[in-house]
Amino acid sequence: MAEITASAYSDLRNYIQSNWKYIELQDDTGVAIVRLSPSDSRVTWTHLAGEQTLKLQVIIKGSDADITAPKTFAKSVIYNVTTGGNPLSVESFTPFTIEGDQDELTVIHSIEVPKVV
Repeated sequence: MAEITASAYSDLRNYIQSNWKYIELQDDTGVAIVRLSPSDSRVTWTHLAGEQTLKLQVIIKGSDADITAPKTFAKSVIYNVTTGGNPLSVESFTPFTIEGDQDELTVIHSIEVPKVV
C-alpha cells in the first residue's frame, strides 16, 4: 500500500475547505438548531494556509434572528449540502445554553488532515 504525498494531503485540505461548507449546530439530543455556510457573516475558516488542522468557526448570539432562547448547543456537524445529507465530521462540546440576547457562543470545529513531513 502506498502513502499519499504531501501535495495530496494539501489537495484534500483544499477540497474540504471548498466543499464541506455547512456547519450545523445541534442540541444535546442531536436535533439541528441552525445550519450555516461560510457566506454567513457568523462563519469563518480560521486556520492558516498549509496547516493540517482545518478550523471552521461560528459565532452565535442570543440576539440572532434565527435563534430563539433558551436554546442549548452541544454539537457541531459538517455537511456538504444546505439541507439533509450525511454528516462528514461531528464534534461534541460542553453544552452551552443561550438564555438571552446578551449571550454568545463561539464554536471552532476542527478537522484533522495529516500531512507528510
